[in-house]
Amino acid sequence: MTWNAWTVSCAAMLPRVLLILFGSYQDATMSVKYTDVDYDVYTDASRLVVDGFQSPFDRTTYRYTPILAYLLTMNVVINPLCGKIFFAIGDIIVGLLLMKILRLQGLNTSEAIKYTCIWLFHPFSINISTRGNADVIVVMLVMATIYFLVTKRTWIAAIFFGFAVHFKIYPIVYTLALLMCLDRIYDVTSRPVITSNTRWGKPLRWINWNRFTFGIISGLTFMALLILFYQIYGYPFLYETYLYHLIRTDNRHNFSVYFYDLYLRYNTSAGVGLGLLAFVPQMLTIIVISIRFGRDLCFSLFLLTYVFVIFNKVCTAQYFLWYTAFLPLILPYSKLSLLWKGSWLILIWLGAELHWLYWAYYLEMKGANTFLHLWMAGLLFFCVNVYILVTFIQKQRLRATFQDGKINSVGISDKVD
Repeated sequence: MTWNAWTVSCAAMLPRVLLILFGSYQDATMSVKYTDVDYDVYTDASRLVVDGFQSPFDRTTYRYTPILAYLLTMNVVINPLCGKIFFAIGDIIVGLLLMKILRLQGLNTSEAIKYTCIWLFHPFSINISTRGNADVIVVMLVMATIYFLVTKRTWIAAIFFGFAVHFKIYPIVYTLALLMCLDRIYDVTSRPVITSNTRWGKPLRWINWNRFTFGIISGLTFMALLILFYQIYGYPFLYETYLYHLIRTDNRHNFSVYFYDLYLRYNTSAGVGLGLLAFVPQMLTIIVISIRFGRDLCFSLFLLTYVFVIFNKVCTAQYFLWYTAFLPLILPYSKLSLLWKGSWLILIWLGAELHWLYWAYYLEMKGANTFLHLWMAGLLFFCVNVYILVTFIQKQRLRATFQDGKINSVGISDKVD
């Protein structure tokens, strides 16, 4: 049987459809629900939009762009499962974009399909979309940004990037790496916007027309959406969609190394201060990675996502989806042995996560005071993730995504231990 994009997409859609149907059965018959609680929040917000175009922010804990509530009005008008089907289709679209990017990078069709299957059949992507989590939308927008950059349609890529940051603020950490990539090796004809040789003018020569175009268009896209929805919904939109995430100090247990301290300081000025301070190591690491690895576009975005997730003051399971999407784009150029070293990394990651989940179960289900144990498990999980990150860096065959104005379509590296 010949596997092509259509065959793989249908095969990947099948388990998603089955899980969506099973999830409905589990929700109706079992005490533990399959559907993510956020999905109910989305649907309630969409119902407010349908019922007289009320504000989706009237729904408590709705902290997303209004566009999401508009998209999921089909849950109210047609069927409550429509949103899950939409997210599952989003998974497939991400897969198709990954295939296209891999083909442009020089992989043949069978190789591109093989690596794309890492995303399409990954338990994270299947589980998260079928439970009704909307994170696949921002992943789709980020992949579209990469695709249009690789095909040299900078202004379209900038629009998608502006939408990605609007949907979920975290892609803003990609900004410097994206700009680093847009140098003379991206476009040999690109010239500085400012050509002055004065002491103040020389540093500004770094801003070429591609960087200027990308920055202005993506910034205007983001600002246009922000102003539009601020005019419609006012401060609740601004606070719930963006400001809340800056000052957020979550008192619920999560994978973050900061969770226990933030839990103890919850609803105090010290807690807010610690939450803001947590951005410092995160941002410093992001700047270093962007400058050091920015020319290798996909690998730098993978590293930035991984660092953002593991250093974040709040870290939940759906965040893992964000960096999982980049694996098909970086593994073809990794010296990592998927059979041995790769299996070891998966094993220790799963072990650390299951150790954390063990203590979380006793806290959540048994009411036991395991906060300290849970925090220590989070520290172990953090250390394991740092080890995995360093291993990826050591094993990666770094390559500039562009060379002499063209996509650098070098072959796949040999796998070694």
